Amino acid sequence: MNWLRRLATHRLLDVGAGLVMVAIVVLWAVVLPPRWSDFDFNLYYVGSRTLLEGRNPYTTSQKPMSDALGFRFSEEYPIAGYPPSFLWLFAPLAALPPPAAFAIWVAVEIGCLVAILWLSRWLLGERLSARGWLFVVALAISSRTVSYNLYFSQVQLLLAALVLAAYAAQRAGRHGWACLAVSTAGILKFYPFLLLPWFVWSGGGGLRARLYRLAGASGFVLAVMALTGPGLWRDFFQHGLPMGVGEEIGRTFHFSLPALVTNLGYLYHDFRPSPEAKQWWWSVGTIVGLVGIAAAYGACLTTRGDREAEFCLLSVAMLMGTVTVQGHYFVFLVFPLAVAAIRIAAKPTPGKVIYLILLIVAVNCVDPPTSPFLWRHMLLYILVSNLPLYGLFGLGLFFWRELRIQRELSLRSPDGRS
Repeated sequence: MNWLRRLATHRLLDVGAGLVMVAIVVLWAVVLPPRWSDFDFNLYYVGSRTLLEGRNPYTTSQKPMSDALGFRFSEEYPIAGYPPSFLWLFAPLAALPPPAAFAIWVAVEIGCLVAILWLSRWLLGERLSARGWLFVVALAISSRTVSYNLYFSQVQLLLAALVLAAYAAQRAGRHGWACLAVSTAGILKFYPFLLLPWFVWSGGGGLRARLYRLAGASGFVLAVMALTGPGLWRDFFQHGLPMGVGEEIGRTFHFSLPALVTNLGYLYHDFRPSPEAKQWWWSVGTIVGLVGIAAAYGACLTTRGDREAEFCLLSVAMLMGTVTVQGHYFVFLVFPLAVAAIRIAAKPTPGKVIYLILLIVAVNCVDPPTSPFLWRHMLLYILVSNLPLYGLFGLGLFFWRELRIQRELSLRSPDGRS
């Protein structure tokens, strides 16, 4: 391990990390400004602008407004596909000219990235040195997931910041605020709700306290739905949600268990499944994903005392079990990967270091393969395209093992503490 330690402490790595960050930021400054008229910012803007003009964004075609404002229009998304809560949240930007609104949105995304990195630094405390944090920042900024969030104006940075803020509040003993933060993320885009049971349960305080937190989170969600329009929510569930999910199923840019199962099912039907077959494979994939999430919760219930590993495992399971998980969703892994790196660095071995490197590489391989050979062998193409999913599985396995070790230590200790 001596050569690894010498390599890790070489100052040229610091210089290289700094140069990479500067180069990426310069690239963003060049690439992002023309993106104001493209996905997904155009979908946010037109949907919210339609709402401000008093029309239903889930029954009104976006094409006339998109053409009038110079936005790119897609036949795949003729109506709004985001929930009313998000459209109303975005409405103040939709009242501005598109270029100005886009500039503010990019600033919000970058602010959320800064919040994720700062919260990671605060949560890891003295375990993460200033130099270690430099590399966390460099790897995050240079990752494909962060670049895709900015390039496609995605909302995942905001959601990841809210979820990590919820965990920070949980760590600080503010369990009600933690449930509120994760509920806010969930009402904007549903999949963070998968983490809510853990926040309700892990706060402690007995059954009554847990029921209060559950009631508070439920009341908040119902209040948001009432304030943003029950009729809009009905139309969103009837028109917007099926369109959004339906257009995403069967693509190779999704890296979850439901997506893998669905793609294999589509392959079985030579990618021409009937509507009934589509529904069947989608249902099977969803069940497989939920089973994976339930298994992660089961692992958390059988141990105690390592809330950090529980949160990281469930964050990974959330991504593995959600129906539509594109490459930019992996911004949720900034904190779990930093935790894994710190724990491996505490007791490093060549095998563990290589394992961590492979995980980081795998979760960044989000671009579908362009090999003509793979295109001719579709099963192999699907399997190779899911490298990020294998990275998720490997990361989940790491935290499952951490929880298992903690459980064994707890069983050995009379008071249940390691």
